[in-house]
Amino acid sequence: MPPENPEKRRGRDGFTSRLLVASRSLQCKSILVVLAISLTVTAVVSGYLLHSGMGTVRELYHEQVVQLSSMLAEAASEPMAARDTAVLARIARDVARGSPILYVAFTDTSGQSIASAEHRQTRIRERAIRDRAAVSAATGTPVYHPRGDGHDAFLDIVYPVRQRERGGEAHVEGETASTKLLGYVQIGMVVGTWQRAISHTIDLVTGVGCIAVVIALPFGFLLVRRVLAPLEGVTQAMHRFSSGEMDVRSEIRRRDEIGRLAEAFNRMADQQQSTHERLVNLNADLEERVAQRTRQLRELAAREPLTGLYNRRHFNDVLRRSIAEARRHEAELSCLMIDLDEFKKVNDQCGHHAGDELLILVAKSISSHLRRSDVAARYGGDEFVVLLPRTDGQRARKLAQRIIDRLSEDIPEQYKHLDVGASIGIASLRDLNSDDPDMLIRTADLAMYAAKTEGKNRIHVAGETVDTPPTSPPSTFSGTAPPTSVGNLPGKVA
Repeated sequence: MPPENPEKRRGRDGFTSRLLVASRSLQCKSILVVLAISLTVTAVVSGYLLHSGMGTVRELYHEQVVQLSSMLAEAASEPMAARDTAVLARIARDVARGSPILYVAFTDTSGQSIASAEHRQTRIRERAIRDRAAVSAATGTPVYHPRGDGHDAFLDIVYPVRQRERGGEAHVEGETASTKLLGYVQIGMVVGTWQRAISHTIDLVTGVGCIAVVIALPFGFLLVRRVLAPLEGVTQAMHRFSSGEMDVRSEIRRRDEIGRLAEAFNRMADQQQSTHERLVNLNADLEERVAQRTRQLRELAAREPLTGLYNRRHFNDVLRRSIAEARRHEAELSCLMIDLDEFKKVNDQCGHHAGDELLILVAKSISSHLRRSDVAARYGGDEFVVLLPRTDGQRARKLAQRIIDRLSEDIPEQYKHLDVGASIGIASLRDLNSDDPDMLIRTADLAMYAAKTEGKNRIHVAGETVDTPPTSPPSTFSGTAPPTSVGNLPGKVA
């Protein structure tokens, strides 16, 4: 081995000596202290961001899954009370269609499944049920499940479905209608994507901090601020969204982890808003159906089943409102009391079934001459009453005459062997000194009995001493054969 060059050896020894001296200088120590402080700050900031970001995401997901379960419980209250499994299954399928939702299930109070749907057939819900039983989690509290075989980390929640308060319903013994427990809704929501996005973001912040320390502290400070500002924007958007602003979105457009985090948040917000809108629309549709059914039931309750005219109770309600309105606007209001002549002969000679057919025919004949604002009702037996808003006594007489003429044409076609007619009494509110509804009815009733004393098919207006004969002579209906079939008569009045 050749001997080492003395000049080369002296150069190496000089470099080592200078490096040793530099390492002991105050400048080097200051740089090392600044680097240590910068690295410590970077580590602390990274840890804080990790803790804050994970806490924010955890809080956001907890609030979202609780909010979603609350809306589902509200939407499922009516169909669960009615045990409408088809509606519950449709709700579960619609909600579980979105990628963040793993499964949706509705169970009764004993835990038996009523309807369920899963985004993917992974049997994750069975594991969630076992884990929840193991930790004894309270109802309404989300339970975190870490990443496992074949699935990402997810939150599971079981939320009570209670019956909403309804006016006029009886209370269940021991609890009010507004707190009656109908069952539970169970939801699973994926959270693994958010955890990975937060982890990537913290790695980026740490790397940028280290590079900034190595390059230069001033540039490092600006670079860290540049990284933290977008993350703060995403965090603020998360907080606003979790506070109920469903239309808030992150405006961050980057190609790094923060940009992917913003995109993931925006996608999640879009899916959550879409789910919320579907639930709102579904709830509105259910409320509209209930309101429509309620209107139909009210209309059926106000109708008399045989003739299809309004019943006496509904007529009395309309009469009170009409009198108050007529007095307030100083408008006319008349009332017709109609009674069939010789109706008892129809029941005695042809039977009560034929009498019912005659009442249906008379109801249809009366209704054919009425306006939309007029109200006709069967008052009892063979008596009918008609309320005519904005109609004086003379116009009411003309209408009564048209009714008698119509009955003179329709009745003989069915009851040719009987002499059946109608007597009509008319009373006007303007001629009374009372706003008592019973007074108007009694006055029209007395006028009807006065018409009966004048003969068949007669009209008498309250207050007149002598009734004017009808424009066409009263018909006497005679014939040879009674009706033989219900099909010969008109149907029920709508």
